[in-house]
Amino acid sequence: MALPDRFEPWHALLVAAFLVGAAGSLLGSGAAGIAAVDVLTAVLTGLLWAFAVYVFVGTFRNYVVSYAETDGSLWDPRFLAPFVVGGIATAAVLLWRLFDPEITGPAITDALTVGFWAFVIAMAVVLTASYVVAGYREATR
Repeated sequence: MALPDRFEPWHALLVAAFLVGAAGSLLGSGAAGIAAVDVLTAVLTGLLWAFAVYVFVGTFRNYVVSYAETDGSLWDPRFLAPFVVGGIATAAVLLWRLFDPEITGPAITDALTVGFWAFVIAMAVVLTASYVVAGYREATR
């Protein structure tokens, strides 16, 4: 198998996530020099960022494919509902934390985490309902 056949364009997104995570960890260390522990921490942080992006992209891709299998359109309100739920959850946490003296990185991370899990839960509900409806539709044919 040729090398370009093994790589997909979205792998660049994983590399970017790794670099952002690693660079953020190195810049946040604030030490005069960079020790081996700082480098290992940066590599681990970068890998965790890449893994988080991989999980999100994989979840999104599987949701799109699964919803399309139930003869649903990608413009149905049911399909778009988990995105709306995730966005509302993210905005709600940010607004709730807005009354803190300052919005910090952890507050934004918390909001994005809540938004992602709200999306995942809403997605599971929508997909379950879609498969049930598709099953009834097939049974009546």
